[in-house]
Amino acid sequence: MLQLSRRMAQQVAEPFPMEEHGDDYINLKSIFAAIRRQSRIIIGGTLVGIVLGVIYVATSVPLYTATTSIVIDRRQVRAVQDVSAVTDLGIDAPIVADSQVEVMKSETIALAVVNKLDLVNNATFQAPQGWLLTWVVQWLGDTTRDIIAWVTGPTENIQTDPAQAEAAQRWGAVYRLLSKITVARVGKTYVITVSYTGSDAKQAVQIADAYVDAYLTEQLDAKYEATRRANTWLEARLAELRQQSVDSDLAVQKFRAANNLIAVGGQLVSELQLSELNAQLSVARGDVARTSARLDRIRTVLSSGQTEMQVGEAITNPTVSELQVRLMDASRREAEIVSRFGPEHERAVQYKLEKSDIQRQILSELSRIAESYESDYQIAKSRLETLDKSVSKLIDNAADANNRLVQLRELERAADTYRSLYQSFMERYQQTVQQQSFPIGDARIVTPAVPPMSPSHPKTIPILILSAFLGAIAGGACGAIRERRDDTIRTAVQVREKLGLSCVGLLPKIFPARLSSTWGSWMTPNTSAEPKRNRLPDLLRFAIDVPQSEFAEAMRSIAATVIHRHSGNSAKVLTVLSVEPQAGRTLLATNLAAVLANAGKTCLLIDGDIGNPTLSKTLVPDAETGLLEVLAEGKAWRSALHVVPGSTFLLLPTVSRPDLIHSNQLIARERFEEILCEARDAFDYVIVDTPPLSVSSDARVLASMVESALLVVDWGRTRADFIRETLLGIDMGELPWIGVVLNRVDLKSLRWY
Repeated sequence: MLQLSRRMAQQVAEPFPMEEHGDDYINLKSIFAAIRRQSRIIIGGTLVGIVLGVIYVATSVPLYTATTSIVIDRRQVRAVQDVSAVTDLGIDAPIVADSQVEVMKSETIALAVVNKLDLVNNATFQAPQGWLLTWVVQWLGDTTRDIIAWVTGPTENIQTDPAQAEAAQRWGAVYRLLSKITVARVGKTYVITVSYTGSDAKQAVQIADAYVDAYLTEQLDAKYEATRRANTWLEARLAELRQQSVDSDLAVQKFRAANNLIAVGGQLVSELQLSELNAQLSVARGDVARTSARLDRIRTVLSSGQTEMQVGEAITNPTVSELQVRLMDASRREAEIVSRFGPEHERAVQYKLEKSDIQRQILSELSRIAESYESDYQIAKSRLETLDKSVSKLIDNAADANNRLVQLRELERAADTYRSLYQSFMERYQQTVQQQSFPIGDARIVTPAVPPMSPSHPKTIPILILSAFLGAIAGGACGAIRERRDDTIRTAVQVREKLGLSCVGLLPKIFPARLSSTWGSWMTPNTSAEPKRNRLPDLLRFAIDVPQSEFAEAMRSIAATVIHRHSGNSAKVLTVLSVEPQAGRTLLATNLAAVLANAGKTCLLIDGDIGNPTLSKTLVPDAETGLLEVLAEGKAWRSALHVVPGSTFLLLPTVSRPDLIHSNQLIARERFEEILCEARDAFDYVIVDTPPLSVSSDARVLASMVESALLVVDWGRTRADFIRETLLGIDMGELPWIGVVLNRVDLKSLRWY
């Protein structure tokens, strides 16, 4: 087995480290670079947006908007103030304006406008509106319905009611009108704007004004209807209250009659009687006391026999008065006779007898008077007793009446309540009757609708700006998705971070079809007698033919890196690998061999792609012996070498052998490793061109036999995860990597990475 020194691989770090992202900050430089990288998509999206905007503007039906405004205001002169049956308690609240906005958006207002203007049969109103896409969608919908109808077959004719069909058309016009009407409140004011947008300017003004008129009419009708309903309710309520009032009054009178609670002047008769009896009782008590005193006095006089004592009745009695006069006269005469003649005088005795007779007569008269006093006293006493019984009876009746008065007052209060309600409702009814014939709304027109001077839709400039902006956003989104999904290798930093290898060179993109025009002054003229070669050989030695190109400079840098990595060794064996076809593996191997040979190094290029020997077919198409013959038939490998025309390096080609079915197994034999050992001793550099790692396993076998390897990655096309997955089949710890070469690099775009 070939024992080669691989100490130059010491610089390689652990392969394929996981990519780490530090997203704790926003890298503006990276963002702007990504925008610049995706600028074509962003610009393309912007242009597409502008084109769509132009199509939208060009195909849209012009629409005109007419606007009118009203204000909700109660501060108006009313012929009848504060008598409306409709209570306006909340009209001053800010929420009322929003409520009126919702009322104006109702189907009732729209239906009134449709009926008033006959919008069902208005061709302008019913005309379709939209733009190209709208018509396309409508056409597709109609076509789909026709196809479904054709597939399902004809349906039975269904008789539709003309009234229902007309109602359906009318309601369709209503909803179409509502979709074109905009009702909005202006800020926090009581002003409400009504806007209609349509394809005809005059019709827009007509519909906007009709809409406001319908709202004002509906407001008046609503108040009139509310007042009418209130009057109807009040009439029924008045009849009910009238009957309730009469019934309550009758209940009071019946209760009074049933319970003997007759009142005179607002006072019960029993109360009046009790008051009068109390007065009579007081008088009777006085009479009893007076007659009793007179009776006692006269009895005292009669019992004492002192006729000179005065008694009230005796003073006024003429008989007693006359007798007292006679008594006094007899007493005077007796006193005179006694004083003159002594008490025993006949005249004195006569006068004394006369006095006794007169006194007897007086006492007799006083007895008669006493009997009269006794009669008066008994009468007064009897009357007092009668009055006492009557008062006691009335007091008992009054106590019972007071208990019944509680119920009477309750009935009276109910009667008063019904009477007050009846009077109040009667007044309210009279007011609403007057208000019903004079309703006033709370809204008035502030600004009438005027014909618009220009279409409100489409607005060309804003639409184009918006479409361009949306296109740019869509393009930016696509670009962001591309950036997010872009896992390809484009920079040396990405090579180091995603693959864990170093980048040894960037090969710029070259264009075979423009070689003569692009590098005309740099290319070496072909003065030899060799037949003209095709473009692929020119590309394979492009670094020699165009030495002043960026490609040649990059190849020389790669060759210098190879020489530096293999310094101190007499011979070097390296391979050029790629993970996928068409990555530029053959281009790098050939140009590297040419540059090394041009630098004075002896170089051998081995075409190890047995399955597809493109290198051999291109450089030495006439070769008859090659690597397969050496491995299979034991021929000397030196006899199979060919000199590449125009170059100083040798090529060990591979000639296709259809008869060798398992030709790829020849590479794994020790013979091929012996050839590499002998070539290593004979040449300064041995370069092995291998098949793609993802296609053939020969590349992995060849990689295990060389000293170092170069990995070619197609710039911006090969995904890093695909490269890592492919290289996992190689023992990376044993394979010394020189590094990675990025091919087909767009140097103009590279600065944005």
